[in-house]
Amino acid sequence: MNTYLLKISAFLLSTLFLVACSSTPTSLALTPKLDGKVATNDIQRPQSWLIKSKDLRTARYLIAISSGDDVAELINESSSTRLAIEKTLQNHWQKQGHQFTDNQDNSHQIEVQLVKLLAEVEQATLSHETEINAIIKIQLKTNLTTYSKTFRSHYERTSPFSAKVDSLGTQLNTQLSQLLEQIVEDEELNSKLLSL
Repeated sequence: MNTYLLKISAFLLSTLFLVACSSTPTSLALTPKLDGKVATNDIQRPQSWLIKSKDLRTARYLIAISSGDDVAELINESSSTRLAIEKTLQNHWQKQGHQFTDNQDNSHQIEVQLVKLLAEVEQATLSHETEINAIIKIQLKTNLTTYSKTFRSHYERTSPFSAKVDSLGTQLNTQLSQLLEQIVEDEELNSKLLSL
């Protein structure tokens, strides 16, 4: 019986040691992807757009893992999520037939505003709760008018065991990709891109 308890104790201690020694990533890069379906528009009067983006987030980290009253563990972005979003949207709209320019004084501008993108995790003893919120606002501006629309994505889940940064990063990437799909498939926004 004592041998059995010693083996279990040794196993538990070695497991705890491995967990303590494993390093948690301090940053991650999001790579949003849109599905391959692109509806090509019959653009009667091709209008060149200048696309630019702003990061309006109050929290610039991507993941915050809290455990009770302990200080939250923060996971930052290793490359600009704002630029990845801008590039993904521009590539999709170009495939649809829209034209883009680098002229900063262009009369037709698309401004992509990253308002929120955050996974908040509450770690308990045997489980964790994840809540992801993503908000992107799109503004179309011309000399005559401004059109804006805000898009939101929300995700909540309770999962067993400890939170893993890789899994959280994958889910955050999925939520962001779904939000970008929502933007490019929005009929009102697509109509404005064609008519302004």
